[in-house]
Amino acid sequence: MTRDSFHNQLADLESDVASMGQLAHTMLRDAMQALEAGDMDLAESVASRAKDLAERDERIETAALGILMLQAPVASDLRRIGAVLKLITYLNRVGRYGFDIAKVAKELGGRGTTTMGRVSLRQMGRNVERMLDLVLDAYANRKRLDEKAVMALEEEVDAQRSATFREALTYMLEDGRNIEPGAHVMMVARYLERCGDNIVKMAEKLHYATTGERVILN
Repeated sequence: MTRDSFHNQLADLESDVASMGQLAHTMLRDAMQALEAGDMDLAESVASRAKDLAERDERIETAALGILMLQAPVASDLRRIGAVLKLITYLNRVGRYGFDIAKVAKELGGRGTTTMGRVSLRQMGRNVERMLDLVLDAYANRKRLDEKAVMALEEEVDAQRSATFREALTYMLEDGRNIEPGAHVMMVARYLERCGDNIVKMAEKLHYATTGERVILN
């Protein structure tokens, strides 16, 4: 394999990762919309994309390992390929959390979110999407990630999760009929928090791929 061919394959690989990132992003976004609006068709659409997400994960991993087998990359390229293998894992998780949120939307049977948590969950979802946008943009354009912006959003997501839990628990204690919807609200808040955690892991791997320096962002 010539160096030109190698770099073309690496570019194709990274393009596939960016495409997978957009799929995970839309799954999460549409799941949150389906949950709030009680849109069963949209929830089912999100669920139907899970197979494509898993297939992309497997296909990209196979291609990355194939490149490693055919030619020993230089250090910087090796870090990029290593990042690919990590990023697709985290993207798969984000997309799967979108799938799980869509399942909650379907379990609610078209009722959408109740008054409790509606605003908090919407804000959490938007912040997680912003985090993912920042990471995917930096990855696709090979530019330095604004890690401070990512971590500021992560802090907001953590605070919103705590506030959502407290709000839901208050409603649940006031009226037993709120127990089931309150549990759903807590579950979705936890899913969103875990999405944020996985995006932070993506940021750490992207930092290493770009600089060769390992960091723990917290």
